[in-house]
Amino acid sequence: YRLIKLLGEGAMGAVYLAEDTMLRRQVALKIPKFSVDTDPVLLERFYREARAAAALRHTNICPVFDVGEIDGRHYIAMAYIEGRPLSDFVEPDNPAPPEQAAALVCRLADALATAHAQGVIHRDLKPANIIVDEMREPIVMDFGIARQMQSDDIRLTSAGAILGSPAYMSPEQAEGQQERMGPTSDIYSLGVILYELLTGRIPFRGSLVSVLSKILSAEEPRRPA
Repeated sequence: YRLIKLLGEGAMGAVYLAEDTMLRRQVALKIPKFSVDTDPVLLERFYREARAAAALRHTNICPVFDVGEIDGRHYIAMAYIEGRPLSDFVEPDNPAPPEQAAALVCRLADALATAHAQGVIHRDLKPANIIVDEMREPIVMDFGIARQMQSDDIRLTSAGAILGSPAYMSPEQAEGQQERMGPTSDIYSLGVILYELLTGRIPFRGSLVSVLSKILSAEEPRRPA
């Protein structure tokens, strides 16, 4: 792979636009920030992500091409999707028309149904993890904290750990109840996305503690106008 430019970087790693020099195609290359003495459990979690994502085939799910290690650097090569994150289309003063929002969420629901049928949940579904491509199709990205249901991989995530983005978390996620997480966790997050598209804002706002408290208390958000 030949790196072309940095596409994005976070606490857990970086994503580059790269060229697959063997197949002569552009890919998105995800490189986690692992050190030489990285805990083997973290490495296993990384490869678990690759296995979960590579098993999925759907128009609205970003495909994974390859995973491996080169000169001590671990990577995942996935399709490079040209477009903009769904978060760019969320405007408080200009909410999406209901028909348009429903059509988009319908496509996402179908993609998630495919993943759930194969025993995979996303657990971090949010507008920033959905790319709207040039054909205006929403593509689900980053199954970075997905886990395969009905597998021993649950041991790799500590009980009580909170995984995901707080504003889009289901109650069981907010409480760190790993054993209760399943397809309904993703469905809850998708409902938050639909609410945000229709209103231009998330259901619960405030500090991290405040948002988690509102989710756990099942407080009802303000109804869309």
